Amino acid sequence: MNMPSDVPPQAFALLSLVQAHLKHLDKVEGEILGSPQWEATVESSRTVAAAKAPGLEVTAADIPMIVGTGSPDRKRRLYTTMPVSPEIAALADESDVALFAYNRRGRLQPVNRTATQAQARAWYPPAKALAPMRIIDDTVWEPVAAATGDSGRPGILEAAAGWLVLLAVIAVIVAAVYLALQFFDIL
Repeated sequence: MNMPSDVPPQAFALLSLVQAHLKHLDKVEGEILGSPQWEATVESSRTVAAAKAPGLEVTAADIPMIVGTGSPDRKRRLYTTMPVSPEIAALADESDVALFAYNRRGRLQPVNRTATQAQARAWYPPAKALAPMRIIDDTVWEPVAAATGDSGRPGILEAAAGWLVLLAVIAVIVAAVYLALQFFDIL
């Protein structure tokens, strides 16, 4: 993806996230669209995808706007951090707009039925696409944490699980080396 030089850091982070999701679902790369109503907009040969800035809710007016953005023969995807009401999710389903929720760690999960048809489970982008998400300041995520209760940071059990896996791998390697040394009568 050719990134324009004047893209703000927050928009760059969201463009990277949306572009990675396009590659995951459609297996194609998209081109950046200049769209004043969205923080980041990407159009591929199959899809028009737009992301709202963290903390901004999807409203009923956003659905016709995403339908009118880009080429008319494309699928539509809209990404948000805030909870979506059932009425807006139903309106998006009627318009064939897939709504996805993203969090601070880049986790993308479907919000409405149209999005579930494209991707049934939550998805994490590769580290290359996730790294720019660290650019977005903590103050931007405060309304998201207040509305969803998800700070986007790993919990204590998640962090401990990662360290336990690392310790288990180290223990297996040490045991394998010890057994190899015993087998060859070096010890």
